[in-house]
Amino acid sequence: MKRTSTLVVGLAATLLLLGIGCDTVVTLDAPTVTTAAIDNGAKLRLSWTAVTDAKDYDIVTDDTTYTTEELSFDVTTPSATIKVYAVNGDDKSDATTIDCQVVETATLVLYGITDPDPNHPSGLAFAADGAASALSLGDANKAALDFVCDDEQASVLPIGLINAGDYGWAQNAKGNAVAVASGTDYDAATIADAPGAYSTQEGIAVSGLYFLWLDPTNNNWDVQDHFAKAKVVSIEDVGGAKKVTLKLGYQKVGGLRWLVN
Repeated sequence: MKRTSTLVVGLAATLLLLGIGCDTVVTLDAPTVTTAAIDNGAKLRLSWTAVTDAKDYDIVTDDTTYTTEELSFDVTTPSATIKVYAVNGDDKSDATTIDCQVVETATLVLYGITDPDPNHPSGLAFAADGAASALSLGDANKAALDFVCDDEQASVLPIGLINAGDYGWAQNAKGNAVAVASGTDYDAATIADAPGAYSTQEGIAVSGLYFLWLDPTNNNWDVQDHFAKAKVVSIEDVGGAKKVTLKLGYQKVGGLRWLVN
């Protein structure tokens, strides 16, 4: 009896040394993910190359986790952050993170074009990184301008935002446009209206919320476009002209209409 017990113990030790019956830890690389806005900017398509030893992939949005065996996935609900993992059973790679949060600027002040002070800016311009600037209407700035704060055009009186390309400046042929958002809650505005609901000239009002479509090539929607939201914090009379303070958020992912804070 004692001899049989010794054989059993020896066999168990051999199996342990051979690793038979033990779980194998799999080291997975993080997926290399590319993104593309689709459906006129309503959705974001994620694509990646196959990760060695991965069985499937987890896509984690702000409020949901999805799992797929495919090498692409369409996220249909606006999310500030998306994480993609390669998965094999209990083993998971580090996350590849896609940042879709809007770039927010400090409140920006613009003056109507009738303001007599040449140092007061009347134009709004967004940089590639999403930073917003208030610029004068001088020739050196005209190519950069996206919108003009206008208190002169009858179509937008007493004050409005007008596509800079509408002024006929040779160096600016943009097709930017504005849409009036439903409601006034800046944070709740998580997706801009689809193309078709915009005007290149739109009057604005205190506490109003607006979507901005930046169409630099004036060719309808494509992935070169960008979307933003603007909340009118205040409108003041200054020397007969208007002074407008705006809160702005800009989506830096090309073509995407998500505006999540």
